[in-house]
Amino acid sequence: MKRVLVVDDDPDILEVFQLALESENYNVYPLLSPRYIFKTIKEFNPDLIILDIMLNGMDGREVFKQLKSSPETDKIPVIMASARYKESYVSSQKYHPDDYLEKPFNMAVMIQKVNRLTEN
Repeated sequence: MKRVLVVDDDPDILEVFQLALESENYNVYPLLSPRYIFKTIKEFNPDLIILDIMLNGMDGREVFKQLKSSPETDKIPVIMASARYKESYVSSQKYHPDDYLEKPFNMAVMIQKVNRLTEN
């Protein structure tokens, strides 16, 4: 069973991700804050990370940059998600994610992106 770490500061959105992904037989770890993301990655060993850009008190882009700068986590595919930023903005950054979800997102599209990146 593939493992997906979802980081979002909105518990309702975390629940939507979790229910949708678990219905597709993914093991999901919902994380409300990226504060312990590296500890969680070490323990959960995700095949994919879905990371919100606008996190309470933190910038998901900075967290993403840390993930891609670390040899322990740089190979894990990341889907960035945001209600505020367009895909063109995110892909124009120095570090760009493996894929992008604009909120609100279509559930089938989200599942398709996750399936592609985990080869599930």
